[in-house]
Amino acid sequence: MTITHRVMLMSDPATAWDLSSRGEAMRMISEKMDAATQGSLDAAFAAGRLALRSASGRMSTDDVAHDLLAIGVAAGRPAARRARANAKRLSRT
Repeated sequence: MTITHRVMLMSDPATAWDLSSRGEAMRMISEKMDAATQGSLDAAFAAGRLALRSASGRMSTDDVAHDLLAIGVAAGRPAARRARANAKRLSRT
């Protein structure tokens, strides 16, 4: 939904120089950078928790697998949250 709306908005020659199109493009870039930064920080914190827990020596192989999955989820959560918010916002316009 979000990609379709933005591609149509930015590929239309009539709106190529429109301020709202440029504003949407800048918003898209800044949101992606913010989500990537937040995702990498969240993943780093989750990796730190894994390292601390593994240093104690009381982790099973299942715990390691769950913590590795938690790192991936933490990395992707901000981008998924932004995509849902954008789909909701752009469906109203």
